Amino acid sequence: MAIFKSTKQKTHETTATIKETSKSATIITKGTTISGSIIGNDTVHVEGDVEGTVSVDNIVVIGRSGHIRGNVRAPKIISSGEVDGEIKCDELDVMEPSKLKSKIEAQQVNVKGKIEGSVLCDEIVIEESGFVEDKVQARSVVVSGSLMGDVACEILSTKASGYVKGSMFVNNISNEGGKVEGAIGQYKEILTETPEETKEESVSEKDETAE
Repeated sequence: MAIFKSTKQKTHETTATIKETSKSATIITKGTTISGSIIGNDTVHVEGDVEGTVSVDNIVVIGRSGHIRGNVRAPKIISSGEVDGEIKCDELDVMEPSKLKSKIEAQQVNVKGKIEGSVLCDEIVIEESGFVEDKVQARSVVVSGSLMGDVACEILSTKASGYVKGSMFVNNISNEGGKVEGAIGQYKEILTETPEETKEESVSEKDETAE
């Protein structure tokens, strides 16, 4: 049985996580600019500017003044700032007033801020203040805010305050009084593997053939 947490509980847990990680994190302070990759096992807290890849085996926290121009990879990412680049993680929390201009691949995505980019995930929850604009492919999509663009999922649930506009490829729709505009068809994939993954597979195939 799935267990869904309330918005207040989720917000409290996220705030607690930020406070806890800030005590032991590598911190890029406001006004600081780093050009180059950040790679390691420590938690990274960005309040300044990073121009390059951030890849860690822990948590990445992007504060309100934080801005990353590059790809971000981590098990968990909490953003209140900005990211211009590809994001890959298990869990992504997009807080207010965060703005992500990114291609996102994750398991769980919770949105209170703004995403301008495609999202490929297992489950995405768009809160009342949340806004997503681009293609979304997921198993489950829950919309209390706004989703503008094509969406493909097994289950689309639109709450009373939710607004979905675009082409929808879904197997099941639950509308609790929200506004839905656009064409509806049977589920199909609208996001495919990344060019990087395709390239890696091609290289592997060549290696196997050579052997």
